[in-house]
Amino acid sequence: MSELTVILDQKDMVVTLDSDTVRVDRPGCQLQRIPINMISRLIVKGNPMVSCGVWRALAEKNIPVTLLPLRGKGSAAYVGSGLSMSVEKRTAQHKAIHEEKTVLAISRWLLSLKLKGQESVLEKLSDNSDVSEPVRKYRADIQKADNRNSLMGYEGSAASHYFKMISTLIPGEWKFKGRNRRPPKDPVNALLSLSYTIAGGEVSRAIQDTGLDPAAGFLHISQNGRESLMLDVLEPLRPKTDWFVFQLLGKNVSPKDFTTGKKDGCFLNKKGRKAYYAAWSAWQEADENDNSLKKFAKEIINEMVRYF
Repeated sequence: MSELTVILDQKDMVVTLDSDTVRVDRPGCQLQRIPINMISRLIVKGNPMVSCGVWRALAEKNIPVTLLPLRGKGSAAYVGSGLSMSVEKRTAQHKAIHEEKTVLAISRWLLSLKLKGQESVLEKLSDNSDVSEPVRKYRADIQKADNRNSLMGYEGSAASHYFKMISTLIPGEWKFKGRNRRPPKDPVNALLSLSYTIAGGEVSRAIQDTGLDPAAGFLHISQNGRESLMLDVLEPLRPKTDWFVFQLLGKNVSPKDFTTGKKDGCFLNKKGRKAYYAAWSAWQEADENDNSLKKFAKEIINEMVRYF
């Protein structure tokens, strides 16, 4: 049975649970019914009315829900199931985050995967392996780093080169001059921020499935109110997400599909959102896609567990 990405982005939508079906009512529109077992992920933007029964059913089936802030104001929120009954894994995880050698080993490994992915993106964009040489050097430096500050320094330098080169490799009409956020100032940054947010929902689901504590991170220090482990696992997924975004440019979306304001920054308009979500769904749900973010996230988590 195919899986669907369901988007709720209209404030006059009324969403309820009818048996095992999610019912979407909207004035002047045809009634929609979606079997809950067909839903792969739910993305909510704005303020549609969603009943408690829907939230409960989604949580019970661990279907990831990403609540996007309106026009980029504030942070996204993720809704999923509660912690699983796998106490042993979480106990080992909580012990490991206090072991300096383990934290350093996992952090090195995560950043090495990320930088390797950045090298691949640059080479695919330019067909020239030389463009990724500085990132390759920083990846080698990461293997020798003996503290977290050094690791983050190398990662930051690699990111600076990576996005600088990307600004020269994508068409100038996109006005991309480097990474910026909160709010994003150009279409490419708007797409990157949105895509990272949705990818975070896939990671959160994988963490819940594995039984780990999403708040106890290694590369990202644990903080109240932050899913640090989700951010850890997201790092190696960022280059894959970047490549998805760069493939959209001029093909699925154009600069005309964005609205820019002084306060709200740059964000997709209604036409752009439709094209973007269709492309995201096709990417993650294609039968031949063996490298979906959900699958890759689970592989990373399963490998991470080996460290502790």
